[in-house]
Amino acid sequence: MSLFQVILLTCVMSIMVTGQKSCSRNADLMKSIQYQLKLLEDNEGKCDCKGRGSGSEKVAFMVKNSINLHNIPSKSVVVYNTVITNLGNGYDKSTGIFTAPSNGVYIFSWTVLTPHGKFFFTYLALNGNLIARNFAGARKEADSASGSQNVVIEVKKDDKIYVTIQEGYTGQYLFGNSWSTFSGYKL
Repeated sequence: MSLFQVILLTCVMSIMVTGQKSCSRNADLMKSIQYQLKLLEDNEGKCDCKGRGSGSEKVAFMVKNSINLHNIPSKSVVVYNTVITNLGNGYDKSTGIFTAPSNGVYIFSWTVLTPHGKFFFTYLALNGNLIARNFAGARKEADSASGSQNVVIEVKKDDKIYVTIQEGYTGQYLFGNSWSTFSGYKL
């Protein structure tokens, strides 16, 4: 007797024992059981749990700077030195580059804080191409200034995404101490 036949026989006996409660409820139960048995049969008795909440495809990261950054050269990658979350292991804290572990639509955001009299021009790059800019400048402000940006983009496996200093500018000053962050996740 196959696994399918054993399960089907058990289900039929269960319906017979419970009596004639609700024919439609029993019919729905039978359809559900038949569907589950078909899935089992199609997969040779193995559960196909891929992509069903197993967590293996989750991609998300959140990083911050614990130290202040001063005079970062034009076109340099901004390296965030403290990793808070790195599901999928896409962010490399030694380079500041996120490498997409899988295709998909991703959301990225970054925030910079700069003190009075300073500025910090950045942009998000996808494989070296500018996607969106961000500026924090407190040249005439009495206090610090913050700049934030959010981006939704389609990304392919192994694409490189990072925050970089705008060409033609030096990143004068970026507050660390968890004020400046970079994060992303796959939808």
